[in-house]
Amino acid sequence: MLENSYSPERRKLLTSGIAFGVGAAVGTLFSTASVSQPSIPTRESIERIDAIKLSKIEAAIQEMMDRSDKDKKDPRGWLANAEPHNAFCAATDSRGFSQIHFCYWFLPWHRAYLAITERKIREIAGDASLAFPYWNWSIDRRIPTRFSTMGSSLSKAVRFTPDRELESGEVDYIDSDSVLRKLGVAALAARKFVATPFTDRIALARELRGSFGGLARPNALERYGNSRIEGTPHGPVHVYVGGVDDVTGRFGDMTDFATAGRDPIFFSHHGNIDRLWENWRSNPSQRAAEPNDRDFLEHKFVFPWLDGSSIEVACSETLDTTKLGYTYDSLEVVGATGGGSLVKEGVIERKRLPAVVDSIVNVPATPEAFAKTSRYVLIISGVESPGRPMSAGVYVAPRGQMIRKVFWLAVFRLCAVALSMHSRAMYCILTLRRQFQHLERNI
Repeated sequence: MLENSYSPERRKLLTSGIAFGVGAAVGTLFSTASVSQPSIPTRESIERIDAIKLSKIEAAIQEMMDRSDKDKKDPRGWLANAEPHNAFCAATDSRGFSQIHFCYWFLPWHRAYLAITERKIREIAGDASLAFPYWNWSIDRRIPTRFSTMGSSLSKAVRFTPDRELESGEVDYIDSDSVLRKLGVAALAARKFVATPFTDRIALARELRGSFGGLARPNALERYGNSRIEGTPHGPVHVYVGGVDDVTGRFGDMTDFATAGRDPIFFSHHGNIDRLWENWRSNPSQRAAEPNDRDFLEHKFVFPWLDGSSIEVACSETLDTTKLGYTYDSLEVVGATGGGSLVKEGVIERKRLPAVVDSIVNVPATPEAFAKTSRYVLIISGVESPGRPMSAGVYVAPRGQMIRKVFWLAVFRLCAVALSMHSRAMYCILTLRRQFQHLERNI
């Protein structure tokens, strides 16, 4: 049985005064709304949201930012709202109880965090109909203009975004497979929610690759890692938006766990991840695969409220978005039929700099070893960390044919040691791509 919000580690975070202000009272999500809410608000695409609603959201965020400029600990400020992601996501030890990444808390915790932030914005704006828009990067491969408009609070963040579109692998779009192409995001093909921990890293990588939710925390083997959706597309989009200043080595807000919640686009990115979860669980058999034990359902997440008090959200409350106060306008990823070009016309062609190292390692295998329905795991080792975030793109192809990139993995600090792939390739090439300058190192 988990200790929920009452473990010594979490109690320390709650009472520190740094993460959640000075309030000692603990409330529930349902006690936060003081603005009349006649109907359940609908989250819309950033491309479709009403201009008046968006201006109210911008104004509310600007007010929160202004408060933080005057007092970094103001509970109504933007920094106070961003702090939970620092407190519960930037933990250096992936095995720590307060770390909600690399396990099955990833999806419900972020869902609750977005809902709390959304309710704060409604409260400050005095409009209960507001809902934060999501960014469907499966179709819109660049940062939406509304998040980059000069003077808008939505653009006020540290970003070193590369001058290019997100690539298909970064948003988990696999054109070479007809089934995955129709899904739009390959992670939606995962059939189980909870992954089984294994001591063998190959078995663990294969298990995580087929898991939408991830590993239980805690688990008997103390093994943790990215679920299918947390690895890609979640990670690469973070690294793309935040980037790295190659001159100073400074991380953009979205690139670092500690500062990701400061960038307003964080909530649109995770709104889309959350929307994909709703898409995944719209399949009854997949929804039934979600855990129903007390350790999962009764686990509580704690967030700061505007008055300095703390709000608890039970994991069970995150399994119905209407109870959290929102729905989505659509769960479609790329349209009803899928396929086709997802890249907008008129995009400036990006330029690549020369590779840092240019070499290829062939991994031969017999045709029998690559049966059509087989799934293989690629173990990457012996790669030194460059000391900065980056993304890894894996390229495969049958000998003599064009090489294709089959998937991406965001590597914040080169913490990943195993990648799984599905291919009939005869050899593979791993390309480690440093964001911003796109310098490539082929191993």
